[in-house]
Amino acid sequence: MMSRAVRALLSALVIAMAGAPPAAAGAPEESVGITGPLAEPVWLCKPGKPNNLCGQDAAGLPQALPRYPSGATTPLDATRVGADGTLTHEPFEVAAPPPVDCFYAYPTVDLVSNPLLQIGSLPPLPRDEELAVTLVQIGRLATTCRLFVPVYRQVPLSALAVGIITGLPTDMRPGTLDVQQAWEHYWTHDNLDPVTGKRRGVVLLGHSQGTWQLATLLRDKIDGTPSQRSLVSAILLGGNIDVPVATDAYGGVPVCRRPSAADPVPTGCLVSFSAYNRPEGAPPNGAFGRTTTPGNEVVCVNPAQLLRGGEEPYLDAYLPTRELLNGNALTPNGSLTLLLGSYRFSVHPTGYDRYTDTLRGRCARAVDEKGPVNWLQVSGGDHLFPSTAPDHVLGLHVADHSVVLGDVAALVAAQAAVWRP
Repeated sequence: MMSRAVRALLSALVIAMAGAPPAAAGAPEESVGITGPLAEPVWLCKPGKPNNLCGQDAAGLPQALPRYPSGATTPLDATRVGADGTLTHEPFEVAAPPPVDCFYAYPTVDLVSNPLLQIGSLPPLPRDEELAVTLVQIGRLATTCRLFVPVYRQVPLSALAVGIITGLPTDMRPGTLDVQQAWEHYWTHDNLDPVTGKRRGVVLLGHSQGTWQLATLLRDKIDGTPSQRSLVSAILLGGNIDVPVATDAYGGVPVCRRPSAADPVPTGCLVSFSAYNRPEGAPPNGAFGRTTTPGNEVVCVNPAQLLRGGEEPYLDAYLPTRELLNGNALTPNGSLTLLLGSYRFSVHPTGYDRYTDTLRGRCARAVDEKGPVNWLQVSGGDHLFPSTAPDHVLGLHVADHSVVLGDVAALVAAQAAVWRP
């Protein structure tokens, strides 16, 4: 079980990361203190790249199993777990080259700085924990999009802890330099379709610190530029994206809304939420879902509701297995053992366990002494989460993507089918 000190530290971490990017746009800096821009982007996953850790070729077709930097490979198939406990194998199949791209920024997983000495243009290196969280959160999207995942000099857990202790602000700018450089490289070299010669559609996907970075990218580099026309959607979870109630838009990017399943699938829009499984009638007791900006509220969009309608539809969840995480008896969650804490996953030989009729989700809103709060309320499947989750300030933060991974994959596929350049 995770120690009380570690739980407190992780709670402080996500509270520190819960704020959305500042509203005012700013020009990117060429250097930040003693840290300068990288000579070139560092890619964890890039289609066609030699030794692409996600295993996709240039067209996005699988050429090999995903491979951890330490050498282990892992599958992307799933075990479908029925409500009655029935187990069914679900293969991982890609029938055709994916029609769109996914640009993903992972959450805080570095315990120490990457690289350890952050001076000049020393590049970060791909680590097991970065690939692990990528596969947990977006691995199944490899059926739907080409995966572009930059390695960036994020603020590590240790630096956030020092900031909390000293009261000094953490510096997100080196990571911002890296993510924006990777985006510009992608846009210049990879977004033009070699067959059609047209711009490809692209989905932004992020979580926690990654959501902060991509919200900054969306604000500073995409909104109001030609690249906005290629935006299929921005799915930015666990990061408190707040928007004016009057506009229901993040700058010039509207929040995804669909009054009913009979209406067209929206594109070019934003999906965001933070998940909790709170007791009935109790609003979240953490920082997620809240904003201090007058006239704003934090976005909550349920991907399952966008797809199928209904007030509280079933969620299509893909939870990782010990196999996906490269875990063992000593470290059951592999390189994410510390960050996943009390979560325990199955030992099925597949990469995921899929639950389609166990969890339900709805966007909930409440007003308390702290103001309005908006969140994705998840019900059912209590055995899938730590017993402490309902009362924890983190809620289901580390499972934000997992509880809707099937819905996100289906939503991206539906959006890709109607998006036009």
